[in-house]
Amino acid sequence: MVEDRREAFYHEAVRRAGPRYPGFDLDSVEIVLNFLYTYDQLHQTVSRYMSEYGLSKSSLNILMLLRHGSDEGMQLHDLGELLLVSRANITGLMDHLEDKGYVKRVVDPQDRRARHARITRRGEALLDEFMPVHYRNLTTLLHDLSSDEREKIVGLLKKMRSSMSVHSETLAGRERAACED
Repeated sequence: MVEDRREAFYHEAVRRAGPRYPGFDLDSVEIVLNFLYTYDQLHQTVSRYMSEYGLSKSSLNILMLLRHGSDEGMQLHDLGELLLVSRANITGLMDHLEDKGYVKRVVDPQDRRARHARITRRGEALLDEFMPVHYRNLTTLLHDLSSDEREKIVGLLKKMRSSMSVHSETLAGRERAACED
């Protein structure tokens, strides 16, 4: 297994310095660090080949949502909520995708104030070209994991998200109280 310099530095620093702090748990910190390193490596790799198609994670997400959503498209605020980006970001993403001819904005015939985004044939053609490459690349990146290991990782990630969701709401109040003591 290859450990990069940054990973080795942080793991050693955490092992040395962490025990000085109340509440330190090496296993929890190592899980989070490994999760972050893995995400960072995946993000860099995927972003690199996505950029060859003029795509970002958010623009691909918009195109996929529009392609697999309803025929009348989606309202921009719904896209923004699903992407978890600000209204300004969704507008900039839509401007970029519209300039490239991948999406179009249309007025809702029932509510002239509402605007829907729809994928164009050109956007669908881009997905038809990109998605097979993307899926092959993901398969290649995860080639060394067995089917059983993949299944376990999916289960553990779901359990991790569930745990974080349940416990994240208690953190803000507890941290404020600890600072006041």
